[in-house]
Amino acid sequence: MDQSERYLQLALLGRSAFLASAAPAALVRRRAGDLDGDTDSGRGGDDEVETLVAPVLGQRRGPRAIEVYPLIKKPGASFADMITIGRTPNNDVVLRDVTVSRFHAYFRQRADKWLVADAGSRNGSALEGAALEPRREREVTSGAAVRIGDFELTFFTAAQLFEVLQDGGPGSRS
Repeated sequence: MDQSERYLQLALLGRSAFLASAAPAALVRRRAGDLDGDTDSGRGGDDEVETLVAPVLGQRRGPRAIEVYPLIKKPGASFADMITIGRTPNNDVVLRDVTVSRFHAYFRQRADKWLVADAGSRNGSALEGAALEPRREREVTSGAAVRIGDFELTFFTAAQLFEVLQDGGPGSRS
């Protein structure tokens, strides 16, 4: 079971089970064309993800419309105070694509805030459409659009991701 399927199943178990098992935050990516044939990934905002997830929770078969990348530290990985994102397996979140640098960007959690920064990547990163300056951290809020290379993602805290997944599912329970 991949992370996307795991998160969709956790959402069906209710808020407490979801929050107990999910990473504190995650990046969500729409799989272009899986729902409506539209390959434009757009800005990846909250409303878009809600409409994308709705048909997925009710499906038993067929392609998943989203990919979930939990923001969690791998045991023994470098940079203990940051969650690294890049193309190579030594990163905490691996995005296998030529537009993603070996070490592309990172997230940090400071108290109740989340921060994101580009790590000096070749193809850059953006937050809500604005380019991130290398190694300059910016606060990221739940529901914000994040671009890493050519990956259009949406950042969610666990609580908001549960709400998005739960609201999208027919006959869902909390």
